[in-house]
Amino acid sequence: MPASSETSEQIEAAAAVWAMKDRPLSAGDDAQLRDWLAGDPRRRGALLRAQATLSSLDRAQALGAGVHRETKKPFLPVRLSRRDLLIASGAASGLSAAGLAGFFIGRRNDKAATAVGEIRRMPMSDGSIATINTDSAIQVDMTATHRVVDLVRGEAWFKVARNKKRPFVVMAGLARVQAVGTAFSVRRLDTGTEVQVTEGTVKAWLEDGDKPAIWLNAGDTAVLTPQGHVTRDHAPQAIEDALAWREGQIALTGQSLGAAAAEYNRYNQTKIVIQDPELAGEHLLGRFNADDPEGFSNAIAVAFDADIRHVDKTIYIGKKN
Repeated sequence: MPASSETSEQIEAAAAVWAMKDRPLSAGDDAQLRDWLAGDPRRRGALLRAQATLSSLDRAQALGAGVHRETKKPFLPVRLSRRDLLIASGAASGLSAAGLAGFFIGRRNDKAATAVGEIRRMPMSDGSIATINTDSAIQVDMTATHRVVDLVRGEAWFKVARNKKRPFVVMAGLARVQAVGTAFSVRRLDTGTEVQVTEGTVKAWLEDGDKPAIWLNAGDTAVLTPQGHVTRDHAPQAIEDALAWREGQIALTGQSLGAAAAEYNRYNQTKIVIQDPELAGEHLLGRFNADDPEGFSNAIAVAFDADIRHVDKTIYIGKKN
C-alpha cells in the first residue's frame, strides 16, 4: 500500500491521539486504528513511540487537542492490554543476512545453510528464488531435465521460475512437493512436513506411500506425516502470518506466551524461559521483531506485571507475587 502524504509531524501528532485513547478500544475505534496503521508504514513506529511516552500511566486517557502531560517517572514501555500488546511493533527486523546473498545457488549439488537467527534470500541458477529460514539447510541438484531441492532441515520458501520441461521438486524426508511457476514454503516438523502455498498450485505426496497425491492451491496449507496421515486447510491469513519470518518478524494470532517463547528461541541464541504456567498460557496478538528477545521480554514483563531475570544468555520470566 502506498505511503500517505502526511508529514512526519502530522503522523506523530495523530499517533499521540491514538495512544491516549482508553483501552480496550471500541469496535469502531479498533477498525479505524487498523486502517490508519495500514495507510503508511511510518505510523506503526510512531504509535509505539507515543505509547512509550505515556508509559508512566496505567493506561492512556482520551484527551482533547492541546493537553500536555508531564512525568518524572522512568521511561518504560507502556503497559498494554493483552489484545493490544505491541500492536504497533511492525518495524523491519535486522536479522543477519536477511537481504540478498551475493551468489547463486542451484548448480549441481550446491548446498546452502543458515545459522540460528540467520535468514537468506538467495537467487537460484534457474531464475527461482529460495528464502531460507533460521537454522535450515538445503541441497540443490539441477540438470537439463529436472530441478530437485532437498530440504535437509528447517524451512524454506520458494518462488519457482516457470519451466514445464524441468519439474521443480522439494524433498523433505518422505514428503515430495512439485510445482511449476509457483510460490510455496516447506517446513520439516518433528511430526511430518508442512506445506504452505502462497501462489499457484502444487502437488504433494509421500514417497513409497500408498495414498494418492494431493493438490494444493494458493492459500492452502497441509501437513503430511510419515505414517501417511494428511491434514489440510484453506487459511490464507494464517499462511501470511506464518511466513512473517521472511520479513524478520514473528506474527502471533492468539498463540500462548509459551508458544511465542518457543518461536523466539528458534531465532536467537538468547533463550526465553516462562517459569509460571499460568503466564505461559496467556494469549497474544501482534507482530514482533524476531531478533529482539530482550525487548519482547521487557514488554511482556510490563504488560503482565511479571518478574524478569537475565542469567547469561537466558531470560527467565515469571509472575510477580
